[in-house]
Amino acid sequence: MFYPENFKKRVKEVYPDWEELHQALERGDRSVGSCLDSSELTGISLNAILEATSLEELQKQARAQQEQIELYGEWVRLFKKQSAY
Repeated sequence: MFYPENFKKRVKEVYPDWEELHQALERGDRSVGSCLDSSELTGISLNAILEATSLEELQKQARAQQEQIELYGEWVRLFKKQSAY
């Protein structure tokens, strides 16, 4: 698959320490989708809410999870577009 530079940059920013994912991006592997799907979170845990010290802390976690969901959605769109050819 072809991954646009902006997409690769965003994935690497969201997952800075996931070297295997970075390498898969550079190789154009379809496995990137599985990685993004498996890492997608579905909400903030009750423990995280109870342990948070501020609303800003919770919002930061929510934004990070939202970005993960958006990246997977973008991968799906790229896959569908590139599979159509």
